[in-house]
Amino acid sequence: MWCWCMTLSSLPTIVLCAFVPPSPVRSFMQRASAASTAIARHTSASRSIPSIRAFATPPPASQSLSATRTYATTMMASSSTDESLQYIDAGANLLDSMYQGTYHSKPRHEPDLDIVLRRAYEKGVHKVISLAGTIKESEQLIDLIQKLDSEATKISDSSGEGSVQVFGTVGVHPTRCAEVFAEKEDSSLKEKGDEASWIPKTEELQNEIIERLIDLAAEGKESGSVVAIGECGLDYARLQFCPKDIQQLGLRAQLQVARETGLPLYLHNRESGEDLYEILSEYKDRFSVNGGGLRGIVHSFDESIEIADKFLSLGLYIGINGCSLKTKDNLEVAKRLPLERLILETDCPWCDIRATHAGSNFVTTTFATKKEKQYTRELGKEYCVKNRMEPCHIAQVAEVVAGVQGLDVREVVDVCRRNVHDLFGSLEKKR
Repeated sequence: MWCWCMTLSSLPTIVLCAFVPPSPVRSFMQRASAASTAIARHTSASRSIPSIRAFATPPPASQSLSATRTYATTMMASSSTDESLQYIDAGANLLDSMYQGTYHSKPRHEPDLDIVLRRAYEKGVHKVISLAGTIKESEQLIDLIQKLDSEATKISDSSGEGSVQVFGTVGVHPTRCAEVFAEKEDSSLKEKGDEASWIPKTEELQNEIIERLIDLAAEGKESGSVVAIGECGLDYARLQFCPKDIQQLGLRAQLQVARETGLPLYLHNRESGEDLYEILSEYKDRFSVNGGGLRGIVHSFDESIEIADKFLSLGLYIGINGCSLKTKDNLEVAKRLPLERLILETDCPWCDIRATHAGSNFVTTTFATKKEKQYTRELGKEYCVKNRMEPCHIAQVAEVVAGVQGLDVREVVDVCRRNVHDLFGSLEKKR
């Protein structure tokens, strides 16, 4: 066994130990040296480190293997001064039926959103931004946030315990734009065999929709509950739900809402990066007139680095979740994205990181699970539902990003949390 020790003035000694056969010792020493450089780079960014020295040494011949292991473990535990990581899940879907116990229209267990949020808080997720996909969902989300705030106040008054603060968005998802901004063309006017198509609602109705979105967003902004307009954008992977022209109509309407309210955009992009970039570029100057500029996040990003660079050139942030980290190509993009423009999210209950995904190799935080058919509220105290993402799983997203970028997890979490505040503000409710 070889122990690698790093002594940093004003900091505890760090001792890392590994069982290394004689032949790979040189390889081990090379890795130790590289790790030393990485730690030095990370720590020097936040404090002055006068001296760093790293060396490797075998244990005394008289020291037993078990004793050496115990000594190393004790040293590492006693040297740790890290506080718990503080996460923000900047993209969740708390209105989803899975948190009411229903999966693909089949009831499996009792609602457990309260358990999910309690677990999130215990794991360091103290703030969550939940997304809406229609006007009705926007209203429901605001109602849910008010209910959760009321329950949190009661819990705090009675026990002093904290709870997750939930914030929301107001907007229409691109795949839902047809049901909001359009109506089915009268099929009797079409030739036999033709499918009925969507046509835009009248200008008067369009204006009413925009005004309703503005009112909802402005009211929520005033209370501190609503922090963005969306989830809006384009989705060319699912045109069966809404054609391109109606999606673009809905996006332009919501760009107007964002401009009127001064709220950032929560953008959806699926196989539509070029068109989304062109439309946003067209509107960039219109936002600048109001002095705020175009602000927003392209969430659940899974396109090329070239498309990412275009969005970054507009001053937008890039949202990363499990769906952004599935393939080797995804990881290569994530590796090249600037940390100062990244935001962590889960997109729960979707986008879990599975063992078959390329990013899973970097995951170290795990949660015990039960299938939804076996799950109960009682089991929920110790288990998550298998393949159902929760806000607490944000830790896994952070670990993958840290892994591919060669950074410390704490640095990733801290920088991404600052990015969230830079975009969405203080995330504090107004009482």
